[in-house]
Amino acid sequence: MIFKIICIVLLGTSFCAIAQNEVKKSEKEAFEVTRYTVMERFEPQLMPSTEQRLKMKEKHVAEIRRRREILDTINISERKRNKLMRDILKNPFSPRLSRTLAEIELEDKND
Repeated sequence: MIFKIICIVLLGTSFCAIAQNEVKKSEKEAFEVTRYTVMERFEPQLMPSTEQRLKMKEKHVAEIRRRREILDTINISERKRNKLMRDILKNPFSPRLSRTLAEIELEDKND
């Protein structure tokens, strides 16, 4: 009986801790970059500063948003659109995504 009570209490507190972590993650909308990387500790001149890495990350996110907007306007099948959306996040230099974006740019230049 005591074992069941202890299990229930532990289970309840673990769910509360998980919920609090999720709330903290959702509150963080700013980009995070590690302050000190291992490479930066030993060879600081080879690594960009934290501010530069933050700017690079913001540019990268802006580029992802731009590509998503482009894919949303294209008249393609939903299956292909999902594959391209997955490519944007997982493999941004995939041949499939590059080919699709190149075709769009060619059509824009021809018009």
